[in-house]
Amino acid sequence: MDIPARLKKLRESKGFSVRALARMAGLSQPYVRQIELGIKSNPSAAVLQKLAVALGVTVADIMGTSVEIPEDSLKGVPKSLTEFARKKGKVSGLRQEDVEMLKGIHFRGRRPKKAEDWELIFLLLKRILG
Repeated sequence: MDIPARLKKLRESKGFSVRALARMAGLSQPYVRQIELGIKSNPSAAVLQKLAVALGVTVADIMGTSVEIPEDSLKGVPKSLTEFARKKGKVSGLRQEDVEMLKGIHFRGRRPKKAEDWELIFLLLKRILG
């Protein structure tokens, strides 16, 4: 799958229109449409970064070069965080350093108990701190 197809798939999976994605990324609607159609076949790194932030993914996800998290790096990680990393980590843009950061999260002496809760925390941090 190429960049245009991945971008369209990611946009649609988030339920965004081309117009909404363009607005969130600070790009023109025709330009985003041209990228999806393959007319603009080589968007700059800055444009890919804007699109990735708007979609809540990584540039690697748009380019199709996402990296798997090694299993040995999940040792000593809470079970529910490991579940999130294995099931949805790649789609969410989770990296090994993100797992290290997340496993240190405690709130009032407690940790999330569900994979979905880890995902929510990760996506919120990613969206806010980008």
